[in-house]
Amino acid sequence: MRRVFKYTNAIAAIALIAALGLFYKYIWLSMPQTAGELALDLSKPATVTRDDRGIPHIQAASIEDALYLQGYVHAQDRFWQMDATRRIAAGEMAEIVGQAALESDIDSRRMRLRRLAESMQAQMEPEDRKWLAAYARGVNDWLNTHLDTLPLEIRALNYTPRQWSINDSLLLGLHMHRQLSTSWTTEADQFLMLAQGGDPAKVKMLFPTRNGAEIMMGSNAWAISGTRSSTGKPILAGDPHLQQSWPSTFYINHLKAGDLDVIGGSIPGSPGVIIGHNQKIAWSMTTLQFDVQDLYINESRLVGIEKETIRIKGGGVVEFNNQITPHGPIVERNGIKYALQWTPFDGKFSFAFLDINRAQDWTQFRKALSRFPGPNHNFLYADQAGNIGYQAAGRFPIRKTAESGLPLDARNPDHEWLGFIPFEELPTAFNPKSGYLVSSNQNPFPKDYKYPVAGIFTPPYRQRQIVNRLGEKAQWLPVEMASIQKDVYSAFHHYLAQELVKAGRKRKSSREEFSAALEVLESWNGQMEIGMAAPLLATLAYEQLKTAVLHRASPRAPGTPSHFAPSVVEDLLRSRPKDWFADYDQLLIQALLDALEIGVKQQGKNPKFWDYGRYNRIYIPNQVLAEAVTVGKFVSKPWMPMADVIRALKLPLVDSYVQAGPAALSGSALTVKQVSPRVGPAFRFIADPSNWEKSYFTLTLGESGHVFAKHSKDYWESWYNGEPVLLPYQEVRADEVLRIRPR
Repeated sequence: MRRVFKYTNAIAAIALIAALGLFYKYIWLSMPQTAGELALDLSKPATVTRDDRGIPHIQAASIEDALYLQGYVHAQDRFWQMDATRRIAAGEMAEIVGQAALESDIDSRRMRLRRLAESMQAQMEPEDRKWLAAYARGVNDWLNTHLDTLPLEIRALNYTPRQWSINDSLLLGLHMHRQLSTSWTTEADQFLMLAQGGDPAKVKMLFPTRNGAEIMMGSNAWAISGTRSSTGKPILAGDPHLQQSWPSTFYINHLKAGDLDVIGGSIPGSPGVIIGHNQKIAWSMTTLQFDVQDLYINESRLVGIEKETIRIKGGGVVEFNNQITPHGPIVERNGIKYALQWTPFDGKFSFAFLDINRAQDWTQFRKALSRFPGPNHNFLYADQAGNIGYQAAGRFPIRKTAESGLPLDARNPDHEWLGFIPFEELPTAFNPKSGYLVSSNQNPFPKDYKYPVAGIFTPPYRQRQIVNRLGEKAQWLPVEMASIQKDVYSAFHHYLAQELVKAGRKRKSSREEFSAALEVLESWNGQMEIGMAAPLLATLAYEQLKTAVLHRASPRAPGTPSHFAPSVVEDLLRSRPKDWFADYDQLLIQALLDALEIGVKQQGKNPKFWDYGRYNRIYIPNQVLAEAVTVGKFVSKPWMPMADVIRALKLPLVDSYVQAGPAALSGSALTVKQVSPRVGPAFRFIADPSNWEKSYFTLTLGESGHVFAKHSKDYWESWYNGEPVLLPYQEVRADEVLRIRPR
């Protein structure tokens, strides 16, 4: 027996030593150097001071040095994210993950993003190129000195990343542009519905050109004047909503050099600050979904054929020819081919964010925005002088008409774009009498606007709720803006619940769950909160109504389009036109019955005990590492020993390092806190121009992209609970200081 214990202890000791060795080799050595001294390619000495949350405050002698260090720091904390994003954008993921990424790669190659980046770089202004080149040098200096200690994900996938380039930063911008430009798929869906025998008038009603359809990737931003603020100065708040990811989409950093002194959210892979403040001004932004894409049918002209080659990990190559027309590449949806026109296809680009970051007043801010190439955005502004402002920015095509929302005939010259709307004629506002400005992706163009307007604008539910909340008090503290950012009241679902109750009370039913559902809905206050049954009932009933409305417009439609306006359903229920449904009460009753059937299967027979939080949940895994440490599976042999050790030893709490959640989630796609299991606020920001040290923020997870780093999930709890965190600016408490001397 003693010998058995001896051997058991020896095996355990060997396993522990192996685990510690692997931890040191694969984890400890991959952590960035954040203190001490380092020699880098700078003109003069600089410092990177990190506070207790890992936020780097970069102080350099020149802007070029500051951007170089930003590239270095981004690479230290987020290089895997940067490399993966450029590969997704360029259509090069199958090369490292295999066949599973092939379809995505083909779609990306069709959009020609890598070729567009090359064209943009060739036409760029020299100063813009200088900033992007400085950033790329910083990334590459980190990469070249850490090829043996790359992030876990890269080592697990067993590949060697290539050098960073100006084109890669442009590629990331184009990737974001593509994510926020989705009108062509909606046009194709409408075309299919009509081709399948849909009613033209009804299909058109589903996709209104000016009111638009609710989009999942929405955002909020607002500014209030000093008359509405307890500080006597304006307050600005913003919370861009994007698809959730590990690590967080945004990265907080502070850049200080020359006339640049800016802090806020940056995008790893790109220089500068996207949303934030400097010494004088603050700004945030929301997507402006003006239609920047058109589909063309009957396009027989070709201006080129581009051969694409996709390499697949494990062997194999896929080649295809990308056909390019005068309008753009040939794309396919629902088995139909179109020529796609899109604003970036002309290859023009200007890097405006350094000018935005250095702007000191409204005039300089607008001048910087006049260079902003897109994706089109609404910019909200506030400054220390007491001003608030709004400006639309980007490139907006001029069309002869914007009424169809359908593919255009390439043979008709009237369907050609006539240029772009001049910046000075885009929507703008400065110090309105109301004392506030609010943007929640709604249509900002006036009804009498001189140019045709179409887009996937959101219904005004979120905007109205923000305005209503701002009217609750005469004066607001900056930190109180957080209560609006996490507001979960849904006016639409509340209205729908009341209509369901009215219709249901007209029908006698012996079904206990039906009567219970009516009781739950009748007493509900419209808050999409976890722990409540009514939000789930209203959500499931709405899904059934959407399907009924869709099939009434196009009986053979295969499913529900992703862009579908809830305001259309509300308009139908309020006006109740006979040519849509003969009996709207029966429509509502059937929707509730169908919702009950689904809910009973998911959460039991009595709807009084249902929980919206069991339906609406968030789960953010590290896509590469989560499976390895929880299941012990992986895609490359070099990592298997550590996965085996982790599984064998059952290391405690390992799961928490590679995933956030799953967790119940309040809110919905129609609340100010706009969320779904995949989408939510990626960065919350509150700026206080009266005292920048009293500005606030939260990220989804943390600054570091290294799963075992101490700053990988610093903000998860505060983000989940909607609790704002102070954003230090000049009064930084140094946790670690890295001193950099010229090489």
